[in-house]
Amino acid sequence: MRLSSKLLIVQAVFLLASPLHAQWQWSNPAPQGNDLWNVAFAPGSSTGWAAGGAGMIVKTMDGGMTWQTQECGHEDFFRGVEAVDSQTAWVVGDNGVVLKTSDGGSSWHQQASGTTAGINVIRAVSASSAAFVGDAGMLHTTTNGGQSWIPRSTGTQFNLNAVFFTSPSVGFAVGSSKTMIRTTDAGLTWTPVWFAGMTFDLIDVRFTDALHGWAAGTGGHILRSTDGGLNWITVNSGTTADLNRIVFDGMQNGWAAGEGGTMLRSTNGGTTWSAVTTGTLNGLEGLAASGTSVVAVGVFGDILRSANGAGCSMITSGSRRTLNAVSAAIPGSAWAVGSDGEIVMTQSAGQYWQPLSSGTTQALFAVDNINGSTVVACGNGGVIVRSTNGGQSWSSVSSGVGVSLNGIDLLDNGIGYIVGSSGRILKTTNGGAGWYNVASGTLQPLFGVHFTDSDHGTVVGAAGTVISTTNGGYTWSAQQGWTLDALFSVIREGDHGMICGDAGTVIYTDDGGVSWTTVPVPTTVPLFRLTHPAPGEYAAVGADGVIMRTSNSGQSWVREISHAMYTFYGADAHGGTVYAVGDFGLGLRNTSYPYPVELTGFTARRENGCVRLDWQTVREIAHLGIALQRSHGEDWTDIAFFPSAGTEGGAYHWYDCQMSDETFRYRLKIIGMAGEVEYGPEISVSGEGVRIPFSIDAWPQPVQADLHLALRTGGMDAALTIADAAGRIVYARSVDARDDGVSLEVPAAAFGASGAYIVALQSKDAFAVKEILVTK
Repeated sequence: MRLSSKLLIVQAVFLLASPLHAQWQWSNPAPQGNDLWNVAFAPGSSTGWAAGGAGMIVKTMDGGMTWQTQECGHEDFFRGVEAVDSQTAWVVGDNGVVLKTSDGGSSWHQQASGTTAGINVIRAVSASSAAFVGDAGMLHTTTNGGQSWIPRSTGTQFNLNAVFFTSPSVGFAVGSSKTMIRTTDAGLTWTPVWFAGMTFDLIDVRFTDALHGWAAGTGGHILRSTDGGLNWITVNSGTTADLNRIVFDGMQNGWAAGEGGTMLRSTNGGTTWSAVTTGTLNGLEGLAASGTSVVAVGVFGDILRSANGAGCSMITSGSRRTLNAVSAAIPGSAWAVGSDGEIVMTQSAGQYWQPLSSGTTQALFAVDNINGSTVVACGNGGVIVRSTNGGQSWSSVSSGVGVSLNGIDLLDNGIGYIVGSSGRILKTTNGGAGWYNVASGTLQPLFGVHFTDSDHGTVVGAAGTVISTTNGGYTWSAQQGWTLDALFSVIREGDHGMICGDAGTVIYTDDGGVSWTTVPVPTTVPLFRLTHPAPGEYAAVGADGVIMRTSNSGQSWVREISHAMYTFYGADAHGGTVYAVGDFGLGLRNTSYPYPVELTGFTARRENGCVRLDWQTVREIAHLGIALQRSHGEDWTDIAFFPSAGTEGGAYHWYDCQMSDETFRYRLKIIGMAGEVEYGPEISVSGEGVRIPFSIDAWPQPVQADLHLALRTGGMDAALTIADAAGRIVYARSVDARDDGVSLEVPAAAFGASGAYIVALQSKDAFAVKEILVTK
């Protein structure tokens, strides 16, 4: 029966203005530059995954030759990955995070691990049985695919670094302080394995069958067993580097990888080992075999592949030099500068970057351009380099100073300013061809400068320094007293201005700098650069991969998921693309500014036996519409779809009458013009309810001829529609209540072209939607 009116629990009502997750994409290095900690291939497959810092997951389908990043919605440090088959995989990491995919990584769902400790490795015996190990002797097992994880007593408090099962019942785990433990009852109980002469930490353990196994550890130590792990002997590896991973492809061919770019190979079952040239000195943290090839992953995003054992090729591409600043121009051009005189350029909105010859080896700290043709960079030792042909060639320009030059701002009329150490300010009136000193009235190091026109500008620096001019830099007045934090970047727009600096400091003015107000920002890391992509939109980038964003001129801020673990130093925006650059060649781009949808409310409440969901938007730009999703457990299902209400936004509501008495979660899925997806906040509701069978089954997928549909309407009249990606209805018909359970055929002629289509079934109380792909 339907609900009676009663008090029910509604949690996490969302009322504050909050944009959705932005879509930051790695552009350098490629495929990405975070530390990668582990890699695994599905047995007998060329499909594999690697995982590492800041929630990074990358996937290959060709044995490691090419890789693509995957979104998981987390930024925890992932340390372990296991591939069960080409569709099923786990990743594990810090804070007890366990994620699983069952669709090849298109979506990742968090499982309840039962721990908040760091997890180091996960190994699967089958699609249903697996174990993970981690800090302080922690070991959990599952026999139901991770629906529940059971903690097991290991008898040790030392960190466990690896686990491996030789059969469903027999397994080994190894760790620090000479730890090796063994189970013979599928992980229920564990006993120590003792042998003489071991004085080192163990990091990995592998077996090829029930008898033959190897373990690797610190100091280049490799152990070998031929009796099922009851006894172990030490093998001379020929290195003293810590060995982090060891793998075997069959009984004879084995590899080990570790610190300092070390890779070893054995062709006689691990009896002897020889060094393999890797071409890197970076630590290799993960190792996996795919057929006769082996793939190693490591710090700074290194991915190496060896096809013959004689040497390795570096798959990761792009500069690893630190990038300190970036300047953007239309159409799709940008220049980034960094250490050792590094200058790179893109003409593809950040998809690809090419190195340029700057003519200097000094570190460059700042760059700006005039209309994409004149580009000027400055840096250490008073160096200034200039290009008048969009960066194709560069010439040195005298600064007349030897101090570090940290910031630059060029106006379209050729007037520009450079600021640097010891209170230095330089000015140009000819597009950077010549520079002269301007007295600043301070000796503090200066880091950022921005002018709104030829006369009005602001400069910021150390110890809370803020100075401004209203006469083109002839005189400067100090504006200070609200902070002693170093201030690194300033943006002025008429009377409005914003500054960022140390310890998450952000200050704002709306009276031309006469007064400044501290803005609360939910971070304490240094923020090194501001950019202003659109009216009301600001982004501040800083340490630890932090990108803070506001869509209301600083009134509220959210941290975006960047999936970057290193520091950002520079950011700029132009033509709808935002760029962020930083340590070790870090380069990201984002084309979703401003957000396609900005929410101002999302609520759920019981009403007339159903759940009523309401949400409001104040802006909707360049998107197909909003899908309402419901979840009970791990998976999300579309239950309603709403075309865009227009650029000014609107109010929406929906009744969900298919509830049981369990807790359900709801969220909004924003679908972009190209099919890209972003998700809003989640809310939940619990209480009594009734489930009405209301669904669409569609086959085959993809559709190449007629489409077959099976419809459940719960005994209600309903309307069936099929729309293309532009929202045009290509097929429509009514479904009578008496037709509950009916099967239909939609002729191929209904679909005008290949592409994505949305099948929708709607009654007055329920809605179902199914996305299909048509290929002709």
